[in-house]
Amino acid sequence: MGKGFSVSLPLEEAAIVEKEANRLGLPAASIIRLMMRDGQQRRELERQVDDLKARMELLQVQFQGLQILLETIALEQANARGPQALENRKALIQEIRKRQGLVER
Repeated sequence: MGKGFSVSLPLEEAAIVEKEANRLGLPAASIIRLMMRDGQQRRELERQVDDLKARMELLQVQFQGLQILLETIALEQANARGPQALENRKALIQEIRKRQGLVER
């Protein structure tokens, strides 16, 4: 394989690598290094995707918390204006939630 490292591949995979290396005129070790680098890059990208998903979930929770806070403030303000304003505000909040898919229709 060359100097510096050794790799165990299944026989079938080793034959494919050897065939591809011969086709490209490269040592098999070069192909294996590229495959290993590709695997490392793939794992790094998968980790980054997982990190982004976790961030998105956190942001969604934070957004929902802010939305609840704003709804509470809006209801308190409407309540101070009277029962009809409160009912109108509740209906508006319910409609917004429906449009966001947060409440079953």
